[in-house]
Amino acid sequence: MDVTLTANADGHVAGVGEQLTTYGGQVKVQAAVRGVPVGTVSFHTDRGKVHRASLPGDGAGVVQWNTTAKESMFVRIEVRHPNRDVAALTNPIILV
Repeated sequence: MDVTLTANADGHVAGVGEQLTTYGGQVKVQAAVRGVPVGTVSFHTDRGKVHRASLPGDGAGVVQWNTTAKESMFVRIEVRHPNRDVAALTNPIILV
């Protein structure tokens, strides 16, 4: 299994455990997952679960979600198997 989480704001990119200065702009958050067939990816912030998407049968997919630092102080993801068992969790990316 492979999981990658990145946040991009105005050409600046941050990964898990990093801080992204957004200058008040839009943030594109992207999760890339391989190895969890028919699983789900959910995005979590200080507001709780904010987005959820299913992975295809081959278990490889990219899921995107947009936010701002004003809406979300941080973002992290959870990847779950179809039976809801946790496959992976990430530490957050801090948005300022």
